[in-house]
Amino acid sequence: MAGPIEFAGEEHFQASSERVFALLTDLDAMAGTIPDLVSSERAGDHTLKCVVRPGFSFLRGTMKLQIDLADLQPPERAVMQVAAQGIGVSMRIVSQLQVTPEGSGAKLVWSAQVDQLKGLVAALSPSLIKAAADQVIRHAWTQVRKQLGE
Repeated sequence: MAGPIEFAGEEHFQASSERVFALLTDLDAMAGTIPDLVSSERAGDHTLKCVVRPGFSFLRGTMKLQIDLADLQPPERAVMQVAAQGIGVSMRIVSQLQVTPEGSGAKLVWSAQVDQLKGLVAALSPSLIKAAADQVIRHAWTQVRKQLGE
């Protein structure tokens, strides 16, 4: 991997910042936002282990994910670390979430960085990886909005 692959964005919600933060850091609720989820289990207060079956032509089979919440500063800030492993592939992603009140709702500023990419997927074009990740991210925000009743 030539350098880290980065993503960032801003989301606006009608729900309060406290409610948005609580949902984004609720591992059981988070499992409901993961596309192609096969199974999930809590492995501690701040850890979720999952198995997913990605629907991408370049990534077949299942992947094991471990999602760890860190640096929790309710109701404003959290860091999420994701380690993913599958046949011939492993990656690590670090994501930062910043939630602030916005009128009667909330604004979320987020960033994510793929800081480790190994195996067959490392040979892929970064634009292909970004396109696949954008699809997963859009799906996740749609699910978050559904869970918030928006």
